[in-house]
Amino acid sequence: MSPVEAGELSRREQSKSARRSAILDAARSLIREHGPQVAAEKIAQRAGVSTATVYNLIGPREQLLGLLLSELFEDLRSRIAGMNLVDPFLVGDAVVVVSARMFIADAVLWLNVIPEIRGAFGIRVQPFISFQPINLQRQAMQTAKDIGMLNRSADAEMTATQIYAAYTGALFLWAGGYLSDDAFINQAKAGYWAILAALGAGDHRRRALGELNALHSARARALLAEIDLAQTRRSTGDENAGR
Repeated sequence: MSPVEAGELSRREQSKSARRSAILDAARSLIREHGPQVAAEKIAQRAGVSTATVYNLIGPREQLLGLLLSELFEDLRSRIAGMNLVDPFLVGDAVVVVSARMFIADAVLWLNVIPEIRGAFGIRVQPFISFQPINLQRQAMQTAKDIGMLNRSADAEMTATQIYAAYTGALFLWAGGYLSDDAFINQAKAGYWAILAALGAGDHRRRALGELNALHSARARALLAEIDLAQTRRSTGDENAGR
């Protein structure tokens, strides 16, 4: 390939990448405004491309949602790498907390998207997610196993799978409106440390139990505060109604 041909190919790839980014940005903004059932024609119009380009560069709706999640998770991977954590238990905890905060930071988008990836349609989305947080948990738990932080009977792959299941359970409850933002983080962390409390070795198990107890105490205090606030609001409302 000549230098001229190589330069032309590079320009085409740059143009393709720019159009692809514009399509994903358009999809995000439209989902925030109108929900997940956004027509490709609307996305194309917002991105300034043809509808055919949307299908050629992105694909059908399940691929679009998979790509949106992939970008989030790739960002998560970069953030975790930038934290330079050594302790595998802290790596796993960071994956849980940072990812939860990333979902919460763009809640208008993800509260529309997350319910869409459950059930049969969710199975069709999975192949288009290039990287998932469970991969980070696998690495962390394998390191923990190798250096004796997990007990002898613990399997790193199964441990990561249990952590993933606990996390996604909290995520879906949050997306369904059953958990507040703080409760989502607390429940995801509690699920993580509960698994390590069950599978940790020696002092590492005691450490996990300490983390779990602290989370339960924090959640109990938060619940009491919520009850007090609700009672105050009811009392204020009763007083106002009587005036």
